[in-house]
Amino acid sequence: MKFITLVENLKKAVILAERITSKNITLPILSNILIETNKNQIHLKATDLEIGAEINVSGKTEKEGKVVIPARTFSDFLNSLPEEKITLEAKENNLKAESGKFKTIFQGYSSEDFPIIPQIKTDKFIEIEKGILKEGLEQVILSISYSANFPELTSVLFKMEQEGLKLVGTDRYRLAVKTISLQKIKTNLKEGFEVLVPLRTVQEVLKMLAEKLEDESEIITISPDPNQIQFSTENIRLISRLINAEYPNFKDAIPTNFENQVILKRADLKEAIKVIGIFSGKINEVKFKFNPLKKEVILEAQDPTLGQSETLLDAVEIKTNPLEIAFNYRFFLDGLESSKGEEVFIGLNKENSPALIRGKDENDFLYVLVPSLTVS
Repeated sequence: MKFITLVENLKKAVILAERITSKNITLPILSNILIETNKNQIHLKATDLEIGAEINVSGKTEKEGKVVIPARTFSDFLNSLPEEKITLEAKENNLKAESGKFKTIFQGYSSEDFPIIPQIKTDKFIEIEKGILKEGLEQVILSISYSANFPELTSVLFKMEQEGLKLVGTDRYRLAVKTISLQKIKTNLKEGFEVLVPLRTVQEVLKMLAEKLEDESEIITISPDPNQIQFSTENIRLISRLINAEYPNFKDAIPTNFENQVILKRADLKEAIKVIGIFSGKINEVKFKFNPLKKEVILEAQDPTLGQSETLLDAVEIKTNPLEIAFNYRFFLDGLESSKGEEVFIGLNKENSPALIRGKDENDFLYVLVPSLTVS
């Protein structure tokens, strides 16, 4: 194998591949990447047996072949090089790298021991702009927490319906739902589907969407089947196992009618929660007091070891009964960060009922938050 390419392009690809590798004591081969040349491309492959990735880098192939080398060592080496060309040449199980003044030999392994990264066995697809998928995943991922006992909660639900693709995340205390309309999607699906994509896979997809390798298009293709899901662009293919579990019935958790409604300026509300939250103590609780007569909302928090603080916000619009309700301020901030628009709508009922938060004019995203008084 002999291949010539740019250090900059190879470095980006190796960083993506390295994140997929695994430090597995019983299977040390998983901490390596497979480098394979074909025509005028080099293919980098990495897997931890749950997620597999294949990343393509263009260049000049002088001799085809393949070799397996340690991902971390190779990544550190590339990060230390100037932005020049690099020549890679495999001899037996070793890789010789030459770039500028540097000549390096990496001790490698037999490619025969490297696991096969599966191909998706479906012709079903959804094509979507990278930016749209990235925004949607970022909006729901904040509502997910790691749960060893409930693997379905450590996932994002991808659910195709008549109105479009729904992305859903929840940890039972908050729920985020993003709907990507059919007008923003190209698909050959004739019927809906529902799959649970592991949180780690979604995190890697977000990193994949953030990188632009060479002259890639702005489209990503999602290919789902019953056991696996694949995300692919022109130069990157990521395939992952799915979580085999039943997702909570999230639709029943979404309030549709509200006894109390308020619209506030996002920037003012965000600033107030951050300041008041300093005094919320270990329970992270901030109280909201709604006064419809004065069209104002009071936020307050206190802790016996820290002190207390309160502030007053003028409502843009308020239709409520006098109401006092408490929330985990960090969870509330996550909802503000996830929603869009200069003004925020908050729909409420009783002091122990979930609240709905969204941008005032936002129709494709909602965030449901359980009051802290009902959180055990």
